[in-house]
Amino acid sequence: MDFEDYVATILNSINDSGIEIKYPEPIFEEKMLATRDGVKLATDIFLPAQNGSFPTIVQRGCYAAQDPLNKLIGKEFAKRGFAYVFQFCRGIGRSEGEWVPKVHERLDGKDLVDWLQDQTWVESMGYYGSSYLAMTGWAIADIVPDKMKTMFLSNYGVHDYLANYHDGILKPDITTSWAMDNAGWKVDADYLTSAKYRPALTADVDLWGGKLPWYRDVLQSTTEDSHYWSSESRQTFKKVAAKIKIPMFISEGWYDHHLENALMTYAELSDDVKSHSILQIGGWNHFGQAAVFDRPTPNMLKNEFRTLLSWLTDILIDQKLPTGKIQSYEIGADKWHEEKVLPVTSSPNLTFYLNHESGQPGTLISDKDKIGNDNLAYTFDPDNPVPSIGGEVLLKTADQIGSRLQPKPNYRNDVVSFISEPLNESKHLWGNIGFNINVATDVDDTAFVIKISEILADGRTFNIRTTISTLSAKNPNYQAGETMRLQLQTLPIDWQLNSGSRIRVDITSSDFPQYQIHSNFKGNQSEQATVRVAHQQIIIDPNNSSTVTLPITNE
Repeated sequence: MDFEDYVATILNSINDSGIEIKYPEPIFEEKMLATRDGVKLATDIFLPAQNGSFPTIVQRGCYAAQDPLNKLIGKEFAKRGFAYVFQFCRGIGRSEGEWVPKVHERLDGKDLVDWLQDQTWVESMGYYGSSYLAMTGWAIADIVPDKMKTMFLSNYGVHDYLANYHDGILKPDITTSWAMDNAGWKVDADYLTSAKYRPALTADVDLWGGKLPWYRDVLQSTTEDSHYWSSESRQTFKKVAAKIKIPMFISEGWYDHHLENALMTYAELSDDVKSHSILQIGGWNHFGQAAVFDRPTPNMLKNEFRTLLSWLTDILIDQKLPTGKIQSYEIGADKWHEEKVLPVTSSPNLTFYLNHESGQPGTLISDKDKIGNDNLAYTFDPDNPVPSIGGEVLLKTADQIGSRLQPKPNYRNDVVSFISEPLNESKHLWGNIGFNINVATDVDDTAFVIKISEILADGRTFNIRTTISTLSAKNPNYQAGETMRLQLQTLPIDWQLNSGSRIRVDITSSDFPQYQIHSNFKGNQSEQATVRVAHQQIIIDPNNSSTVTLPITNE
């Protein structure tokens, strides 16, 4: 979608919001507001009229190219009776200072909302933002003045390690691509070349034209207790949710890379705040676009601006206290439902056992007593990774985000598929899918990737969830040749498995660029300059079964 089409979509959404135009000619003013350390930040203000006190929508952001869009949104909000304030982060656009992601947002954001608190034209405030613009809201959510009544935040949370890593494996389609786009200078290097580069730690100097210290810090911090994520500012950020006092509207997508981050953040809200907050999880991606493909989904998407302006009208204008709830979109059923608690591993569960008999394809069976004893093997070559086809933690590779049509089973020599018999009734998945897989390899560390999909009755296959882990993440003392029981869990999902469908599980060792390619050497993968081939085994043993556990809810 080009910029003109995107703008047209935004305008249509605002015009369809149900909030009528009341002020045809808003007042625009540009200010350079000083922070506590004297840095002046560009701040655009749109007022419905010259005189009066107005409910005010506040945003702070780091994307200079969105300046025309911000002004368009500000003008449209002001026409509908809301003042609008947008401030560029330091070092961005017209703002002074040095751009360092996530470092200054708490103090700079606090300075802005405190200044707005003292303005007579500000009657009340609501903070609005998506992605990094939501991060700037979370950064101050526990220290806002009393005119700030609520926040409407999408696609972020306070645990952003989870959006960058899983079990110590980097998500380059998030981290590397974002670093290239927000380095502070124009990076002309090819993204996929950069994401594959070894060692990844020096891609900035070797390919991008300069050293990027904060990106290197992220690459060297592969666990949540590493130095980047455990710094004082990051620790302060992680503790915000439990101290929030205002109602929150948290919007997420089942195929947004910040889903895990946002769900953990929501879980940390106090019971009182949850009782007046909404968590909405739809079938969309990080950009709010459809992420469920080639199936009818007329009920999936919602008008974000209608939802936003309705929420702000209720709280800022009508002074209503909302009733808390979780709104979830069920993929496959194409319906929304409300829940009281987050998705968790449910009981009862539906368990399948991995099975293989010589000369036959892999199967998923429900009778443990019928498990064979024939192992499956494949070779993992890091120089020939399995490409990401559908996925939940993609960003740059937008044409593969979401639930998409999958290739046939065993479509590569390094992809091993297991397939169940058809289901005799529909099943509603609500929660995290778990795997306990017995594996072995001839190297001291490697990765295993598991993708679970639904094969519809017509034969088409769509991915549900993908997960990854390494042997060293689960057992730092693993020795080559040992059999290890690898426990993995997917992100939660809300999904209807249809009667007549079959379950398919693919096991491999790479999913690029959704996940960083493992070198088959132990250690931080961003520091590895060389790779080696690994020979992987999936152990099929009736005395030590490998399982797939689906969380089934009884509606």
